Amino acid sequence: MLGISKSRFRLLYGIPLVFLFLLLTSCSNDNPVDSGGANAKVTGKVTGDSGLYKSLKKSSGAESIQGISGATVILAQVQADGSLKTVSTQSVQTDLNGSFTVETSLSSAQNLVVVATKGASQWKAVVYSEVKSNSTVYCQPVNTQTTAHADVYSQIVVSGQASTVSSADLQMYLTSSVAAQINSSTTARSQFASCLASESQVRTQASSHTYFGVSNSQLQTIENARAQASVAFQSSLHSHAESQSSASQDFRTYQQACIAAYTNASVKLETYAKLLRVSSRAYITQSAQMSSSAYFSASQSISAYLAVAIRSAAESKFQEAGASSAQMSAVTSAGVTLSASIAGATTIGQINDAYVQYHNTVVAQLKVVLSAYASLITTLDANINAAAGVKANLNVALSGALSTSQFINAYTSFYSAIAASVQTTLTGASGVQVSSITELLILANMN
Repeated sequence: MLGISKSRFRLLYGIPLVFLFLLLTSCSNDNPVDSGGANAKVTGKVTGDSGLYKSLKKSSGAESIQGISGATVILAQVQADGSLKTVSTQSVQTDLNGSFTVETSLSSAQNLVVVATKGASQWKAVVYSEVKSNSTVYCQPVNTQTTAHADVYSQIVVSGQASTVSSADLQMYLTSSVAAQINSSTTARSQFASCLASESQVRTQASSHTYFGVSNSQLQTIENARAQASVAFQSSLHSHAESQSSASQDFRTYQQACIAAYTNASVKLETYAKLLRVSSRAYITQSAQMSSSAYFSASQSISAYLAVAIRSAAESKFQEAGASSAQMSAVTSAGVTLSASIAGATTIGQINDAYVQYHNTVVAQLKVVLSAYASLITTLDANINAAAGVKANLNVALSGALSTSQFINAYTSFYSAIAASVQTTLTGASGVQVSSITELLILANMN
């Protein structure tokens, strides 16, 4: 049996374990906790920062939270016109640490909005947990990023897309850099909401396409799991409000949980990565209507998550192909570099370059793992990227204004063309070898 590196083992098998952890956390922390009394309670902390999830300051070399004391906090519901209707029994004041507990007589209500005000400043956060009588749920630290979340959510409600765009989408793609763009431009709110709606619509319709074959029951299971992951993520941010490093780890755990939502519903990693590539292209195309800086931030956020999905799928296929521990280490390292390069990019060109470098490593390692077919792999990859190759055809198909079906057809044709080319070229190869080469060439070339 071929050796598998410990880091590879953790990445591949960590996906279902991460999901199980979040599910258990959801049962213990995210679901309403019996708090006594008739009202539902929401507990949180107002930090008012413009950072990732919280305001941090250094104290004796350690991280500590800087809360906003004396802020007035209420709970509200977003109305069809985007206005906020107060639903808390009364307003409360944050304590010296910025902490609060606010109550409402509502029960079985979701997506309530915490509104905190101090002087001329106001911060908001959507509470994704369902509030219930006699129970307490947790809100992530309330700051400028969560304010952008709440503003976009209000816009989604106004546009009638609340049943289409999930909390998981908001949590995944509305990063701190995207939030900064939204907070600086009122038009960016509706534009970003449109991007999310487009991504969600394309992903849902593509799922039912015969190429992907995701059933309605699988989709429902997936969406339920993604919603649970979103609630667990919010609760984790509340629990780890004292640590910036913990917040960053919470987000990585959340990314893996959203991927696990698909694999736990019997959708293969490579299928999800290909599906996400279709919807992410629709998202990026829609975001072109935004300012150049907002367009870059939106593209960077979804590219970062796509990279995680591609990395997970590629590493899975390499293991199926029989990669050694050293070969797995090289592929894993390339994936880490891909994500780091996207995170550090300042232009779209740098993001594209990061994918090119990842492509080069994947193809090089594929030729090492399946050395008997190295020359054929070189030819196949060259044909994909030729001036008149299938990738050029894909780019032509994706030019101009596109409908949902055109996005889907462009990518499924691209995927199918690569599969047909591999099948024709690799005569005598085993089914596992054909599958590995097909999927890895697709994953390496889908950007």
